[in-house]
Parts: sequence; C-alpha cells; structure tokens
Amino acid sequence: MTAGAMDAEPSASRTGSVYEWIRERIIDGTYPPGQRIRERDVALELDVSRVPVREALPQLESEGYIETLPRRGAVVTHLTVQGVTELFDVRASLEVLAARLAAGASAAGADTGRLTALLEKAGGALVANDERLIAELNAQIHEEILELSGSRLLRRLMSPVNGQLRRLFHVAADRDQAVQHDEHSTIVQAILGGHAELAGALAFAHVEHSRNECLPIVETSLK
Repeated sequence: MTAGAMDAEPSASRTGSVYEWIRERIIDGTYPPGQRIRERDVALELDVSRVPVREALPQLESEGYIETLPRRGAVVTHLTVQGVTELFDVRASLEVLAARLAAGASAAGADTGRLTALLEKAGGALVANDERLIAELNAQIHEEILELSGSRLLRRLMSPVNGQLRRLFHVAADRDQAVQHDEHSTIVQAILGGHAELAGALAFAHVEHSRNECLPIVETSLK
C-alpha cells in the first residue's frame, strides 16, 4: 500500500495500516531492538498525520513489540530468554489446540486444498534453497491450520503470538529448514487424515523441538 493510499483511508483503517507497517519492520529487523520509533519520522515517511501513528503505538506496546521509556519514548523491545520461554509456553497450548481442531474440521469435510498447496510450495522452496520464501510459507502453513480450526477466538489469540514468532525466527534463521519441513509434513498429513490426537501430539513435539533450537540462539545473542 502506498503512502498516498494510506492517507486516503478512514481513520481506523489508517491506524491499522500504520500499525502493520511498523510491526513488519520490527519483525524483519528493519527496526532493530533499542531503536526509537519517532511519531514524526513515521508520519513523514508514510505521508500521514501523527495521529494514526500515535494511535498505533499502544497496540504495538500491548503485544510486546515496543516499550515506552522515560525521556526516550517508544523503543523496540529486545528479545529475552523469559519472553521467548513464555512465547513457547503459550504456543505449546494454542498450536496443539489448533491442530486438533483443524483435524476435526478435515474429518468433517473442510476444504484442505490450500494447506496442501502451501506444503507443496514449501517443499519447492526448500529444494530451491530460498530461505526467505521458506520462512514465509512456513508461517502461512501455521496460519492456514488456524483458519481450518474454525475458531475466531483462537485466531485472535494467536495473532500477536505469530507476529512475535516471525520476529524470533528472523533472529534464529539458522535452524534446519529440512527438519522443519518434515515436521510440518507429518502434522499436515495427520490433519488431512482427520487424526486429531495425533495432530495435536505432533504439533506439541514440533513446538518443543523449535523451543530447544531457538532458546540457545537467544541466550547466545544476549551474551
């Protein structure tokens, strides 16, 4: 979306667009930990008033992307071992539930075509060694499982979690993508087969494996 198009949006929509614009730059590292988010600079870059920028900041803070510090204002937060541990604790509960619900929906006849297509594309990206595309498709696989779950509440609860996970995975980019793809494949096959308990167990194992890979990387980055 262009800055001009953003400026023409209704106020609430414009605030949402500014929020997403800032969030994506925190997730991909364009705005690194410790960087100040200045309302004036963002407003100038997006060609909007400072109002939607000011309105976007509280949501970013509530989701853990920024914090407000005395005399510094809004600052991008640092990843911490405690924060990442809490992230995986929540993920271990919610992603297991999502996989179980998605398998139940599949057994009831839900359309799983997009999930299958995403898994195939991820396999192609793995063969091509396209790391950025692999990361994006892996995120889309998790989001599609959430869609299949059919739970609006679960999707809302997982939205900030998924954003923080994407941010973490940019930091922990050296994980074995082939293993990640194999784990996604087994989860998807369980969902397609309608095996709710198996899908949940595989999702839990996937989260714990990811936890064991990511925590040492975060610990090392803080030394």
